[in-house]
Amino acid sequence: MKQLLPIRFFTGCAVSLAIACAQGELVNPAYGAQEASTIEPEAVQVLKQMSDYLGSLEQFTFRADNTIDRVMRSGQQLQMSAHVGIAIQRPNRFRVNRQGDIVDQEFYFDGTMLTLYGKRVNYYASMTVSETVDINTALDLAKEEVGVIAPASDIFYQDAYQGLMEDVESGMVVGTSTVGGVEVHHLAFRGREVDWQIWIEKGDKPLPRKYVITSKWIAGAPQFTAVFSDWDTSAQLDDALFQFSPPPDAEEIGFIPLRGGSVSAD
Repeated sequence: MKQLLPIRFFTGCAVSLAIACAQGELVNPAYGAQEASTIEPEAVQVLKQMSDYLGSLEQFTFRADNTIDRVMRSGQQLQMSAHVGIAIQRPNRFRVNRQGDIVDQEFYFDGTMLTLYGKRVNYYASMTVSETVDINTALDLAKEEVGVIAPASDIFYQDAYQGLMEDVESGMVVGTSTVGGVEVHHLAFRGREVDWQIWIEKGDKPLPRKYVITSKWIAGAPQFTAVFSDWDTSAQLDDALFQFSPPPDAEEIGFIPLRGGSVSAD
């Protein structure tokens, strides 16, 4: 599920963590002292609590502020931003609105139809799926069949834990931190292809508050970052929210079957 950030998305600067490492300013003095193959039980426990809690929610909304790095041929890094609104209604409806530097699009699944609408170009494409398909399967179909990827979609799969831990070789609790005024557990994991970190709210609502993926085998080690906010775990969502109604002048185009490249209606 979790994967290398697509190269076409890369748009950003190196983060200040490298400076902190060089100066010995890491939050946890024991950071880096663990064995490379160790997965700390506490890290697993906190991540599983988050996954179980999100999986128990029937419908919810939240927002995410995303940044994604792009490494230029010269080696210079640029950073692009996007603001995302997400609505989930289990088992088979979602809506993602994403607006930013390089995208302005809406992604819908109403239980039988997947639709991607690129607002800047005023094009949309739809794909009919089986009525028995749930959100997990719909996201997989969109990625595998036509190359459409919803950023940070790992988080809102029914069993987020299973997908997140798929490639993990080591994991640890870095310590306690604060994101957006909320006290959180800071976890860090390493995989074969990517390293990633997640900040999870403490207490009886273990919501993800921040998520960072580092593509470590790509030059410049570009990162994708999502900071989550405005969680509404008791939202009452109308079915109409998940149904796409094209503007009168919008043009329908077909998805191009994936043959080694990703498709996006940016």
